[in-house]
Formats: sequence, structure tokens, C-alpha cells
Amino acid sequence: MLKTERYSKIYDLVKDKKSVTVQYLSRKLYTSEATIRRDLADMEKSNLIKRVWGGAMLPTVNKDAPLFVREQTNQAAKEKIARIAARFLHNSCSVFMDPSSTCLPLIQYMKDLKNIVVVTNSLHVSKMLANETEASIIILGGHVYEGTILAGRTVVEAVRQYHTDLMFFSCSGISASAGLTSLEPRVVEVSQEMMRHTSKRILLADSSKVGVETLLTLSDLSVLDYVIMEKVPDDPELVRILGDRLITE
Repeated sequence: MLKTERYSKIYDLVKDKKSVTVQYLSRKLYTSEATIRRDLADMEKSNLIKRVWGGAMLPTVNKDAPLFVREQTNQAAKEKIARIAARFLHNSCSVFMDPSSTCLPLIQYMKDLKNIVVVTNSLHVSKMLANETEASIIILGGHVYEGTILAGRTVVEAVRQYHTDLMFFSCSGISASAGLTSLEPRVVEVSQEMMRHTSKRILLADSSKVGVETLLTLSDLSVLDYVIMEKVPDDPELVRILGDRLITE
């Protein structure tokens, strides 16, 4: 089992049980207790878990799960969303992409495109693009956190140098009453600036985010050009407000 896979499984178990012992994790993952202790030490440095005597628990910080966990969550829905979103891509288009896990499956649909430019504040997105496409990649430089996401004032200012045809991004929650919300202030300020410098704002959100209202306002629903989901959400008011802007399979 790869280290990142093990981290993801540990994180899921801690999240589910609230607190777990080293022995429990060792049995569940068929891994030595020494390896589990090393994993917990590494994960604590990234604030993914908090070590306690004989085990671990979730930290008290209210934030999104780490990217490697989010990548493996609702994968089928994200693949459907990417397949729909790919209809907007075309040769010679320019794109803003945020660091969200929902945007990552879209990269596979850029493989055969010519003269596409992608502007991103994600080292992970840029690496995938470089490995899998011929896209011209522009990385918005700034402070790095979670190892892959670039944020801060320099990134916000860098966004202002560009204007793209499309923007693909996601959120922590979407609701009729609160609009788009997020748990990450560093992501919010960059995404809000990207919205001001693009022609089409396309939200990619799986239906698990419907009705969720988190700490920070990302935007009103009115600024969205399209919202792509894997299915029609079970929220008649949200569906009514979005109208023809809601695209599903």
C-alpha cells in the first residue's frame, strides 16, 4: 500500500471513529505498529490528525479534508461532472483552474486540445497538466500550503494580469440561502479574484455539497454562468434559482 493511500485510510478511520488506537489502525491496515506511529507523526505535522497517548484523534481546526483524501471521495460523481464540463473545452481556449479535487478529472479531457492555456494556483494541477497534456501552464506564485496550493496577496495580484475564457472551480457547500461557501480563506480570496477576470464561471460540485453551508462566503449564485452536477439535486429551491444554468447528465 502506498504511503498516501495509507494516510487516506488512516484519516478516514480517525474521522469515522473520532479517536483510534495505534493497535486498531495496525489491525485494520495490516501494517506494523511502528509504521503506523511514523505515519501519525507525519500526519500530525500536516495538521491532519492530533496524536494522543496510544493513538490519534482529529484536530479541532475546522477545515476541508486534505487533497489526497478529497481526491478519493465521490470519484464516480466527479468523473461524470468532468465528462459534462469537457463540452466547454475547445482548442485555443484559456482556463482558470482552482486546486479543488473536483477539477482534477477534467484534465484527462485536455489531452488532445491544441493551444490551450491553463492558469492555476495548484502545483498538483500543474504537474498533472504537464504529465498528461500539451497545455501551456501558468502557475500563480505565492505562499505554498498543504504542499501544493499557492495563495496569498501575490497570487491575488498575479490573477489580475490575466483574463480567461473559462473558470472551473468548486466549493465546500452550495445552498439556496447561503450561495457558495468555503472553509478555506486562502482559496476564497484567489477564487473571487479569478471570477472577476474570466468570461464564464463554471462551478463543478457533486451533489453531496448541496445544502451545506460553511464558514466563509465564496460568492452569490447570481455570479455563476453554469453549475455542473452529476445529477439533479434534491433541493427544489436551488434548482429553481439556477434554472437553465444547472447542467446534469
